[in-house]
Amino acid sequence: MIILGIDPGSVVTGYGYVQATRHDRLIEAGCIRPATNVSFERRLLEIHDRFEDLVRRRRPDAVAVEAAFHGANIQTLMKMCHARGAILTALARARVPFFEYAPREVKKAVVGNGNASKEQVQFMVEKVLGPVGDDAPLDVTDAIAVALCHAHRHGHPGPAEQQKKGSSMADRLIAAGADPAQARRFAG
Repeated sequence: MIILGIDPGSVVTGYGYVQATRHDRLIEAGCIRPATNVSFERRLLEIHDRFEDLVRRRRPDAVAVEAAFHGANIQTLMKMCHARGAILTALARARVPFFEYAPREVKKAVVGNGNASKEQVQFMVEKVLGPVGDDAPLDVTDAIAVALCHAHRHGHPGPAEQQKKGSSMADRLIAAGADPAQARRFAG
């Protein structure tokens, strides 16, 4: 199963394709950064068009999108919701099933702690899939984490330890032979 994970934003939108199998594999990851010197509606159009192209090119089996959350700034939330709308419109046109996950749910599935930092999410993503890239923004590893969350929540072929309800990515790493102290350090 190929899952496209998305961390939506109006300035930077991260995405990551993960092949969910017994040994998850990162296929492609990156981010969309529309030009900041164009109107907001042109930025939304670019996000929409780029996602139409990404979906058409790779044809994922499912798309997992981080749900909107209320931060400190309502204007930022509104812009992020507009970007999500542009993305969801592209997905609807392509008739790709999509699923939404709250940020806390993603962090809990990947790190084992719903209050984990972006750096902790990045650490666990790279422990599971290998380096994403030195200059990849945290939006990219967040998007990959959303894809991993979907794979974990909907189950995919793998060891029994990976299928246990409530098992975290830290538990999966330990079951796969990772150093327990290091894996748990990031689980809080």
